[in-house]
Amino acid sequence: MKIVQIGHAGHCGYAYPGIKSHAIEFTGLSAGSAGLETEGIIEFAESLKKRGFEPKIYSDWKEMLDTEKPDIAIVDPWYNDHGKISLYALEHGINVFCDKPAATDFETLEKIQRCDKAIFAAMFDARTNPAFKAAKKAIKEGRIGKVRMMDSRKSYKLGKRPAFYSSRETYCGILPWVAIHAIDWMKWLSGEHYTDLTGAAISRLDNGDNGDMDITSAAQFLMTNDVIATVTADMYRPMSAPTHGDDRVRVVGTKGVVEVTDGKATLITDPDGVIELENEPAGDIFEDFLARLSGETNHLTKESCIESTFWALKADERARERFEK
Repeated sequence: MKIVQIGHAGHCGYAYPGIKSHAIEFTGLSAGSAGLETEGIIEFAESLKKRGFEPKIYSDWKEMLDTEKPDIAIVDPWYNDHGKISLYALEHGINVFCDKPAATDFETLEKIQRCDKAIFAAMFDARTNPAFKAAKKAIKEGRIGKVRMMDSRKSYKLGKRPAFYSSRETYCGILPWVAIHAIDWMKWLSGEHYTDLTGAAISRLDNGDNGDMDITSAAQFLMTNDVIATVTADMYRPMSAPTHGDDRVRVVGTKGVVEVTDGKATLITDPDGVIELENEPAGDIFEDFLARLSGETNHLTKESCIESTFWALKADERARERFEK
């Protein structure tokens, strides 16, 4: 198989171990709409050499796709480009492994949903996390009974963000970029689906002089079977914290509660009290994607990716209506 990459703004590295282990030809590298120099593609190509990859550099992503005719495109440019690039690739029969969000507008997202010429998947890596997999197993086994509500937290270190985060035109916002992980994992953990958005808010105050970048957010949803799901996301995690991200979830059921925090899953039930669950083996999101290309059915469906993206965009839309009044 042949693979190409467009941009390097997010989590393209998920694919590299699988590219090597499956001996996939990495034949092309390009920027998104902003261009090679602006997106630092030449410098990034040098870092790829250290991983053993030397793809041909293209100045235009369309030219690369049309010339290379790859089996797979890794889509990881500035976030405003995800949708249009993914759609073009899919319409030309190229399978897409895309960072999230899948798109930043509903029209493009719907077109991706309708296109059936190739396989599409987004990079929702929490589904491969050992602690989250342990929580999923406990819920699936019925150890907390019926899921009734969930609350999640995503917190990142701000650090030095690229300039494109400072503009609404190039950065999609904290809800579609950060909170979307929790929106996805709550759906995956519970087996429920979103039915309504009951509220959402964002703020860009005290954002470290990063222009229009949102830095705090919250959203609340209703799901099937009257499950209530809430998420908060921020970029205030202290730089001294041991990890870049702090991912937490609490799932409340009719017989108990399961929580994930600090990379561990715990179960609380009567009469057993608190039990630390054994982490499951780590998964690999790119391997799951390759399995779908081979005809395997697994959790990483286009429909699931589209649903998570749709509700992240709905939350962002609602929050901005309030914010921009």
